[in-house]
Amino acid sequence: MKTRLIIALASVGATAAHAEAHTDRVAALEARVAELEAAPRTAPLSFGSGTELDLYGYIKADFIYDFGYELGNTTFGLNAIGAASEEGDFFNATARQTRLGFRTTTQTPMGELGTQVEGDFYGEGETFRLRHATATLGGIRVGKYWTTFMPLSSYPATLDFQGLAAIPFARQTQLRYTAEFGGNFVAEAAIEESNGDSDSPVFIAALAYDTDPLLLRASVLSGEINDGAGGEVDTYGVNLSGTATFRNTTIDAAYTIGEGINSYMVFLGEDLDSNGDAIEMQAAYISLTQAVGDKLTLRAMYGVRENDTGATADSTEKLETIHVNANYDIVENTSVGIEYFYGSRETFGGQSYDVDRVQASVTYTF
Repeated sequence: MKTRLIIALASVGATAAHAEAHTDRVAALEARVAELEAAPRTAPLSFGSGTELDLYGYIKADFIYDFGYELGNTTFGLNAIGAASEEGDFFNATARQTRLGFRTTTQTPMGELGTQVEGDFYGEGETFRLRHATATLGGIRVGKYWTTFMPLSSYPATLDFQGLAAIPFARQTQLRYTAEFGGNFVAEAAIEESNGDSDSPVFIAALAYDTDPLLLRASVLSGEINDGAGGEVDTYGVNLSGTATFRNTTIDAAYTIGEGINSYMVFLGEDLDSNGDAIEMQAAYISLTQAVGDKLTLRAMYGVRENDTGATADSTEKLETIHVNANYDIVENTSVGIEYFYGSRETFGGQSYDVDRVQASVTYTF
């Protein structure tokens, strides 16, 4: 773009040498080129309509060794390892988490209109897939975004793309309204597409107390899932989460309980047992983050999820995960990290499986 402007400037300058009437236009173009050259690279693009466009994303390369069983590019395979799984040591490398997105803001008589479109390369065959596509105006958000049930502000950071076993995790098409009240309270209400096998919408409400050192949040979910026999089964979920920061130390924690909501948890799972009843599930996690200077961040996380019943003897009764990682900013916008992961799975048939993983990552953010 800059090259085209400079060429255009040279052309106009040549014409001005023969016609004094173009002097003002040349001066304007020179000023515009100087403005573009001096502008920060992260400044949003502006359009005549009053819309600003901000491009963002990152490039991330992961190098992975699994010991025990092969989980793949993420640890999602933990919930599927079993007697037929191949044992051994396995290496994988991927750049599929690389992410691209843009945001726009436009001033309107009704307030600021914002949009966001974002994707990564975890589509089938490493194709680009949609993560978010939303529009916001005032307190209204419409489109595909993180489910309102998810404790996004208390979500621990792992190098692994999957995350802890105990976290509600879904991106759903929704209509959400957010209202801020005095005393640092924020309330949300949403109607969303279900993440389970359902022909009915899901209703979610959340209330948060949000201050700088402390965040407390509660969310509730109510919906229905198909029972496989032409009927529907009621489901519910409750999530309690919190984040506390003390100088350079941050603690994140959450507890989730519900029936028929394994499809809302990060490793997914069965929502109904062998009798067609909603499976009761409980999950909890805790995370400790410690900043060491301006460049190094250390984290340790534990998550556990338990089901009361299952569909078969091989159904998951319990999942546990441990993540310990270190992330270092080597230069501006570029970081390197290393993470140790331990995961275990227990079945209702009394079988137990566990796996260790070491993962190194390089990330450039723009």
